Amino acid sequence: MRVIGVVVVFLLAVLQSGCATMTQSECLSGNWARVGYDDGVAGYPPSRLANHERACAAHGVGVDARTYLDARERGLDVYCTPYRGFSVGSNGQNYAGVCPVGLERDFLAGYEDGRYVYDARQLADQARSDVSSVEYRIRTLRKDIDRTRDRIGKPDVAEKDRETLRNELRRLRDDLRRAEDDLSHAERRQHMAERDLDHVMRRFAPAYGGSW
Repeated sequence: MRVIGVVVVFLLAVLQSGCATMTQSECLSGNWARVGYDDGVAGYPPSRLANHERACAAHGVGVDARTYLDARERGLDVYCTPYRGFSVGSNGQNYAGVCPVGLERDFLAGYEDGRYVYDARQLADQARSDVSSVEYRIRTLRKDIDRTRDRIGKPDVAEKDRETLRNELRRLRDDLRRAEDDLSHAERRQHMAERDLDHVMRRFAPAYGGSW
């Protein structure tokens, strides 16, 4: 039982260290202006400070909340721009509602534009995945057809079994025809999704650049 207890304590320590937002050296350095500024630039909410407090309390270190929060506000000036909003939106990231009233409107305009790109990219990715899935199904069916045809041609197969195999072959060929129809539809959807994505990217490239 004692061994189990030691293991549990060890695992808890590992989990806590894995969730900690700051290391011991970062806590001891006490550069709360840098921490606050970096968190603001990253768009973290004020509750991030509570995570730092818990992380540093484990090392017997307190936080300078005022310095942190003042620096975080300066960092938000960098985060809360249309360009950053576009980056956040186009990468499918969530907005935590951190921008001040005076900056939020422009940030959200960029964010909504970015979401258009993200959604279009998701649709294109899904369309490509659908095509790949149907192509895999077609390859599998063709292999099954070849194997079944080979078995029908074997001289040691009883006529009763041969008839069963012929029925199976007809079913596989029907499945293959349906799969080929599905592929045609999937390829059309892929073409339309990629065309829409290209249109969206061309639409926003002049305002935000094309690096995304």
